[in-house]
Amino acid sequence: MRPLGLLELALFANCAHSLKLAVIGAGAAGASTAYFARQELSQRGHSDAEIHVFESSERIGGRAHVGTVTYNNQTMYYEQGASMFIGKNKHLMDMAARFNLTLCPHPCTFGKNKQNDIVAADATDSLAGYGLWNPFTRVGDVGGGSWMVRQRAGQKYKNGLRMLWRYGGMSDINRVRGFTAEAVDEFLQSYKDFERLDAGVFGTWDEYLENKPMLKKSLYYTADQFYSAQKSAIGRKMLEEVVSLATRVNYMQDIDAINTMGAHISMAAESDEAYSVAGGNWQIFERMLGESGAQVHLKTRVLAVDSDDDSADGYQLHVRSESQDKDILRGFDVVTVATPLPLSGIRVLDDRHAELVDAQYVRMHVTFVIGQLRSDFFPANDRHEPLPRLIITPFRTTQPFNCLSILACLDPDSCALAGKSTVLVKVFSHKPLDLSAIFANVHWHHAHTWDAYPRLEPRNAGNYSSAEFDDPLAFSLDRRKLPPIVLDRKGSAGGVYYVNGMETLFSTMESQTVAARHVVRLALNKKSTD
Repeated sequence: MRPLGLLELALFANCAHSLKLAVIGAGAAGASTAYFARQELSQRGHSDAEIHVFESSERIGGRAHVGTVTYNNQTMYYEQGASMFIGKNKHLMDMAARFNLTLCPHPCTFGKNKQNDIVAADATDSLAGYGLWNPFTRVGDVGGGSWMVRQRAGQKYKNGLRMLWRYGGMSDINRVRGFTAEAVDEFLQSYKDFERLDAGVFGTWDEYLENKPMLKKSLYYTADQFYSAQKSAIGRKMLEEVVSLATRVNYMQDIDAINTMGAHISMAAESDEAYSVAGGNWQIFERMLGESGAQVHLKTRVLAVDSDDDSADGYQLHVRSESQDKDILRGFDVVTVATPLPLSGIRVLDDRHAELVDAQYVRMHVTFVIGQLRSDFFPANDRHEPLPRLIITPFRTTQPFNCLSILACLDPDSCALAGKSTVLVKVFSHKPLDLSAIFANVHWHHAHTWDAYPRLEPRNAGNYSSAEFDDPLAFSLDRRKLPPIVLDRKGSAGGVYYVNGMETLFSTMESQTVAARHVVRLALNKKSTD
């Protein structure tokens, strides 16, 4: 897995022709495209097909990007990007088992030398689950903020009773869970589609949604609009404190901005077991690429995709690698773009689809810190308990951070006591973090800024009726078109396809693997979408 050499570049133009596929990107979407393409090509009798994967960076995994830090002779792993998946994520769970990777409960700081199938959590497992903390209100003269909601460690039953009291019983909770389950069940239909080679084929994401009424409905409205409508209404406190908590943690977007599908996915993540791979989630995608037999070209940037100058039915890639300033690689039958086009700078077919694939992404600042949190900033409760594992700021709050997660307790005698305990934390914020405002002492820190996921805007773009949601198509006046899957078709098998358009619906590692598998089906079943 290295950059293209001059000899390899020359071979592209001279090798005997067999079905040749190019995949642009080596993250979740790209690795899944290569893996499922090899699987299905073999089933169709094309075991000699060539698959080439081009990755501009020096690593595999895309947004699944792990870092390490050593403190007091203890090495810990931390996910800088896509950090977890849930038990219902069939592809990722199956791949972890297939490749004998060790899972641990999220958040996980273990290395891949752990040998169990699923390892136990560390000392943070003893902490309370979460606290909703308002940085702009005070109780008396003590503390830099106040707790709106704070779970207590070791009181699971009492925490549940307090939640029932605060939100008026089980009605709203069950209503949210019901809508979430309905949406998740519709997404799970995709796995049934893959049981037959002639199923799971569609030419647009709207076709994908045709038999999924809850998914379709959930894309037209913000979570705020959906859960304020008469037929689906829940209490305002439940909406702003529970649903908003989930969307802020998972997508850094509030309920009045994110589509309802984003809220469903976020609530599913809060209600199901969440896992990470010990040593980093990227290992799943490395193993998938390895099993695909693809030739992986790292540090090779694709600049453009065009029709092949030498073949009426083929495509060519303009690339730049470490060993070659620029070159043209010809003879590809299928090109799959498995990286976000709005962020890539790749010119595909003279940018004829640039407007259709455009999307706005959330610019996230993620900061990892080893240190002690300020006791005057995070006030102790009357029992002087440790801080909750997850601290979230409330609806429409952007400062000083969005959420703070305690990943590991590093003192043997205490865990998460503000001003006393040394902890490894992960902080999401919309702006660079002011460390001195939050930490009494900082022993180490690492900041990473990235375009995390698309802004999950509702397709209605602000135009909605009294929102009974019986037929969203009837009054969606300016609904946004979803990005195309098919960017070009040639002959009986050739084409250019775009996987990452699905993440404008909702964005997870698992949905990228599902999108890739559907796109592979479309390309290999030669279905016309004219």
